[in-house]
Amino acid sequence: MMRVGALVRGDDQSALEVLSLARALGGDAAETYLILAAPAAQHAAAGAARAVVLEGIADADPAQLLAAAQALIGAAPPDVLLIPDGPLFEAVGAQLAGSIDRPAARDVGSVAIEDGRLQIVKGAFGGKAEVTLDAGEGAVLGVRQGAHQADELPQAAPQVLEFAQPAPLLSGRRAVRDASGEDLGRAKVIVSGGRGLGSAEAYRSLREVANLLGGALGASRAAVDEGWASPSQQVGITGQKVAPEVYLAIGISGASQHLSGMSGSKVVIAVNRDDKAPIFAAADVGVVADWQALWPELRRALAGG
Repeated sequence: MMRVGALVRGDDQSALEVLSLARALGGDAAETYLILAAPAAQHAAAGAARAVVLEGIADADPAQLLAAAQALIGAAPPDVLLIPDGPLFEAVGAQLAGSIDRPAARDVGSVAIEDGRLQIVKGAFGGKAEVTLDAGEGAVLGVRQGAHQADELPQAAPQVLEFAQPAPLLSGRRAVRDASGEDLGRAKVIVSGGRGLGSAEAYRSLREVANLLGGALGASRAAVDEGWASPSQQVGITGQKVAPEVYLAIGISGASQHLSGMSGSKVVIAVNRDDKAPIFAAADVGVVADWQALWPELRRALAGG
């Protein structure tokens, strides 16, 4: 029987989804590793079959995260190690797989164990297709956000492991924190703007509608490159992969990288003047219009007149 483990950092939606998947595959024997600062331990350990909390790891760089993960897993790693696809997998996934002699794959949407073999379905060609692979007797997998339901899980009493951080990977490093206030991973509604908006002021005008919908404000890479939005708001392969209930794409043409990042959205609504924009192929509702003419009406409707 394959041993299944999950490595997560924090208790956001993607972490809870991965914990749930680990328990679905491995049952109560699933091994759960949490990389957390100790003050968050009781809150974040909710739902873990077995939790280990590291002291003083809040602002770790990739070298420190890798050392922490290796210390947690120890000399007997699980056959299947699940990690949320995103910053944590990017920081430690490939190196961790190499250190425990496992193959690695990311953008994984489906995981199953059949006759002692690991079967996965993952994205390919920038999210335009999916492929089914036999991953053999184990692997380190980056699990796509939104691919699995976050179930209600039992409470855990975390074991606290004191961890001496290694020296930072880079000398003179500084912590850079996201000040955008957005949490795209938890958002049920995301309003995203692209270069078609025309200006930073136009992009900022999306904020009011995002607030009225109780959602978050996202952006295409073009909007980030223009300096209108924070990199943490970028949706796409080089940004965040999101899975909201509703995704509104305003002035976004629909490059393949962006389409991959929003592919987990339940309902996609696109507004663009170009009726041949690729975004319409991914949209459930497409509106060919000048967004500036549409926006005041939408704002009034949401505000109740």
